[in-house]
Amino acid sequence: MVDELPRVITTASGLISLAIGLYVFLKGRRNLVNNIFFLIAICMALWALGEAMTMASTDLAGKTFWTKFQGLGEMTLIPTYLLLALYFPQPKKIMEDRRRAIAIIVLLYAPWLIGLLLLYTTGFFYSSYYLVDNGQGVDVVRTPAFWAITVLGFCEIIASIVLFVRESLRSISEASRKGLLILALAPVAMLIANAIQNLKLNENITTPQSSIIFVSMLAYGILRYGLFVDIRSVTRNFLVHAMVIFTNLTVFTSLCAFYVYGLGLEMQAPLYILFVLTGIPFMLAYRSEVDWVRKVTDRYVYGREFEEGRLLQELSRSIRTVSNLEELAESVVAKVRDSMGLTTCALMMSEDGGYRIVGYAAYRDHLSDGFRDSVKEEMHLLEWEDAYTTDCESGRLSTYWLVGNRINRGQCTLDFLRMGILRICGGNGEVKEMHWREEVEGEAISIPLEVHGERVGLLWVGGRLDGARFSVDELDFMVALSAQVAVSLLNSKLMQELLDKSTRLQALIQRTSTAQEEERIRISRELHDGLAPYFLDVIFKLDMLEMQAAGDSSLLLSIEELKEKAREGLRDLRQVIGDLRPSSLDVLGLEKSLYTYLERFAAENGLRAEFMTRGDLKELDSLTEVTVFRVAQEALSNIARHAGASKVRFVLSGDGDWVELVVEDDGIGFAQKEVRDRIVTGECLGIKGMMERAELIQGDLVIDTSPGGGTRISFSFPVLDLRGGIRR
Repeated sequence: MVDELPRVITTASGLISLAIGLYVFLKGRRNLVNNIFFLIAICMALWALGEAMTMASTDLAGKTFWTKFQGLGEMTLIPTYLLLALYFPQPKKIMEDRRRAIAIIVLLYAPWLIGLLLLYTTGFFYSSYYLVDNGQGVDVVRTPAFWAITVLGFCEIIASIVLFVRESLRSISEASRKGLLILALAPVAMLIANAIQNLKLNENITTPQSSIIFVSMLAYGILRYGLFVDIRSVTRNFLVHAMVIFTNLTVFTSLCAFYVYGLGLEMQAPLYILFVLTGIPFMLAYRSEVDWVRKVTDRYVYGREFEEGRLLQELSRSIRTVSNLEELAESVVAKVRDSMGLTTCALMMSEDGGYRIVGYAAYRDHLSDGFRDSVKEEMHLLEWEDAYTTDCESGRLSTYWLVGNRINRGQCTLDFLRMGILRICGGNGEVKEMHWREEVEGEAISIPLEVHGERVGLLWVGGRLDGARFSVDELDFMVALSAQVAVSLLNSKLMQELLDKSTRLQALIQRTSTAQEEERIRISRELHDGLAPYFLDVIFKLDMLEMQAAGDSSLLLSIEELKEKAREGLRDLRQVIGDLRPSSLDVLGLEKSLYTYLERFAAENGLRAEFMTRGDLKELDSLTEVTVFRVAQEALSNIARHAGASKVRFVLSGDGDWVELVVEDDGIGFAQKEVRDRIVTGECLGIKGMMERAELIQGDLVIDTSPGGGTRISFSFPVLDLRGGIRR
């Protein structure tokens, strides 16, 4: 049994290596470092397999074959481990350029691949093989080329160790620092064993046997410090399933014990069947139990991660729902401040070569809360190479911030502010200067907000209320948060630009329509004051001529025809004047004009009419009055032509900011979907015209109807002041 122990250790080393390599690969198959580590695991497994088979072989030919087979793993493991050091945790600068990286990789692997070819085809490294009485049962005669490539291998492994140690010293995370140290120390035992084996200091020690230490340390680093994987999710899933399995086994065992000792059932077939039937509900309910326990652990065990995930979901939802920039900014800074326990949080948007502060939240008892109004209304920030400066238009507040450390987290560079100077200018020329220092006030970080490489803003987070430093998990959360905020900010910025353009277009349309309305008023007045009197004068003179030609019947007939044509022309002229602008609006105003028009319409069409007014009906501008009157006209016209109604009702109401006109009838109604389809195809011009008029004054037109249920048209619009702006 003792003789079999080295083979068992070597085989276990290979299997463990393959298992953790496959695990890391499946947890991040799209990550380059995970793939590199998987290659290391395969190389280690091949090396261990070759060692185990060398021990198991009984003849020289078999031992020679498996000794060479070990080279497949050993001679590719060394450059692959150095390649991992060049890319983990961040690619080194020499590997950032693709062409240079390919050249370096070729240089790393070339001597080893050539050496592997020579190992199989020549005696370049091992001149001969012979049987001996040691752990492997075989030994080799080593050539100078072997010692040369061994020195090269030692140099590459030591270079890997140096790179990992240097990254460990740079890391700000304790977990990351310890994980990198494990990567640096893992191959040390194999280096020592390889030296002992090659120098023949102990015949029973081989390098593959010591690899059990190598793979064990790697497994510990992965499971304890999250090397290459997010260990939190692994631990969380293990905890959830362990709790469910333990609970189910406890309940199942208790029930089985009750059957045996409580009910006194004997250990026979019926009892075994009962055991199986008892276990079926546990198996069927397992998935539901896991889901429920996961929710409980997420809320009460992983409360912070749960809150961070919820915040990211809310911000993701805001990308689709929030279009107002100010609303988004206030929501983001308040949620980030509260969820992370910050003294201050500010959101800035790129603008005119600098940044404008669009959102600002500070802890209510903190000094920075006193600058809330100045910061939000006036502050403008400029970014320099290693500093930030802010100023405001009033000159009341200006600041200077010096950047200390810059830390890369993924593709994001975090600027840690080292010190700051705040200058506050009083009204009497007094200047008060305040100093901020990281070691006193706590960490403050400037996080860039980028979308597809375009800088859209900055997110500043002030120190924590408890004065503690930010952990690496919190920094990673900030990076994930910045990606969401950047998309939200860009989305709101584009939406705000669209709204601004829409507002400018609406104002232009209103000015154009107002100008058209003023021109119509001018033309109608000129027609009323200029052309209409001519028709009246013609009719008057024809009346005089008719009295003079009392005895001439044919002349009287001609005069009467001329008078009728003059009256018809006058009626048409008045119709044109009324179409240009209803004259009743200037004389009676909108409310009485609608009442008069409704009364006349009801009398002409034999309908019962009802007119009501409610609330505060302020004076409206001429464009709005005409628009409302035209909508009412079109609504009554549709009632006369299509509704078949017996009653019509007008309700005009207002609250000082909005006015609503409701037109109701008890007619036959119509199918709204059919009418909407006809509007799209260019039919139903009356309803389409009403909608366009409503849009002209930023109003809403809502039609509520159904076949046989009458029709209700609600037209609501904001009250504009006489300059055309919405009254606030």
